[in-house]
Amino acid sequence: MAYLIQHLLTKSARIAPKSIALICGNEQITYAELDAESTRLGTGLAALGTERGDRVGLYLPRGIAAVAGLFGVLKAGAAYVPLDPFCPPARLAYILNACEITTLLTTRENIGVIERTMPELPLLRNIVIMNGGEGLPEAAGQARVIGWKDLKATDGPIPETGAIDADLAYVLFTSGSTGTPKGVMLSHRNALTFIESAADLFRISPHDRVSNICPLHFDMSVFDLFVAVRAGAAVVIIPESAATFPVRLAETIARHRISVWNSVPSALVLLAAYANLNSHDLSTLRMVLFAGERFPIKYLRRLQEALPTARFCNLYGQTEANSSTCYWIDRIPEDPAASLPIGKALPNFEVFALDDDGRKIVGPGREGELYVRASTVALGYWGDAERTAKAFIPNPLAPEGSERVYRTGDLVSMDDEGNYLFLGRKDHLIKSRGYRIEIGEIESVLSDHALVKSAVVLPIPDELIGNRIMAIIVPSSPGCLTREAVLQHCSRKLPRYMLPELIEFRDGLPTTSSGKVDRTSLRSTLASTTGRQTVA
Repeated sequence: MAYLIQHLLTKSARIAPKSIALICGNEQITYAELDAESTRLGTGLAALGTERGDRVGLYLPRGIAAVAGLFGVLKAGAAYVPLDPFCPPARLAYILNACEITTLLTTRENIGVIERTMPELPLLRNIVIMNGGEGLPEAAGQARVIGWKDLKATDGPIPETGAIDADLAYVLFTSGSTGTPKGVMLSHRNALTFIESAADLFRISPHDRVSNICPLHFDMSVFDLFVAVRAGAAVVIIPESAATFPVRLAETIARHRISVWNSVPSALVLLAAYANLNSHDLSTLRMVLFAGERFPIKYLRRLQEALPTARFCNLYGQTEANSSTCYWIDRIPEDPAASLPIGKALPNFEVFALDDDGRKIVGPGREGELYVRASTVALGYWGDAERTAKAFIPNPLAPEGSERVYRTGDLVSMDDEGNYLFLGRKDHLIKSRGYRIEIGEIESVLSDHALVKSAVVLPIPDELIGNRIMAIIVPSSPGCLTREAVLQHCSRKLPRYMLPELIEFRDGLPTTSSGKVDRTSLRSTLASTTGRQTVA
């Protein structure tokens, strides 16, 4: 029985040792090789003093070494903490110190960054270099630098860790509304509940090739890696060189005959808009999964027309509880500004919504906040009891028990078929001139314009009216849009009080490492950009 995540790898390596586990560019590794490599790493980490419950940092780009690294950490009984390989030194230092990390797996290219950050890393003792061991410095500050080959030389069985499914498996840091990252703590049981449910629902088999374009610090990677390993499927890791270039992305799908795709919609929008899909053989794609943000209908329609044999599914969830609902897209809404339902609960999940009076929503016509009840609900936020208590609460439908549920902060309603409809974040609701406005609705209408490539809406605090509405738009080509054209388009579908008062045209929008629009970055630069390209 697999009650720890690493058991999934051990089982697949035993059943099909010669099957391909990972593909990255021109490199690949079998299940037997991945199992052996991660075991040697786990043994080496144990020799360094890593114990059950310790946190080990992964400061690595997506690739075979990163996956071997995370399984090695788990086999040592520790929890892995993946870091964005492009994160600034201040964020790196914050996470390493917050999790009291003493051992970090990284690459030789990052040694310089770590050395410059060392004065702020008093706890770091071991730096394991995963891409070669020759010509390395003996130390970086107070930390010892160890080559991967030297660490692997410590062959032998991994000491028994005594780990159980309730133990911490990984910590994923997400952006916090206060500007301080939140470390979401997930146990082996949290992950395995989702893994088992998703593997069965999407019928992942040893014959599948599953894409991995999501970084390890993004929760969607849990599906890519662990669901595939559970099934003995091959994981195709999309190289960074192809991830943001649509034609290369299409070529990678065709070359490696990917059958299951999983990503945020923005990667698929690039494919639909720029990859000339009809010139590539993408017939092996049987399933396209996406999550994390709204998928503009005009691009979804184009993609579905190009992939007529693939099934499309909109997944919904959060890092704190993983994907909990899904909606199979059998028909695309006629309204190009519409949003897809987020659907119904996955097997072994319960989701429910409560209105402001605490009443459960059971049909159309009402809206409320969504809650998730499942074994996937995280342990809480690392080192933040106050924030944990606000988000992980006693089940309001069974207050006499000790069960906790996750309070998502997402507002939903329900359609006639029992599907949940995402209305927006509670923290994205604004008031302007006394009206309650969901900025996501404005973004949907803007994105429907044929000449709008992407758009985001931000509230600008105003002491007289509450908030002014600002739209930041990336047009399909420079100079093809005017403020008047945008307002004319919006006025056809939005009431007057929801029309943007400020409109700014840009060449592009900043994104987070997971591919979502970086609203925090936009807000921080708003003061310097407003008035330069903005038209009021």
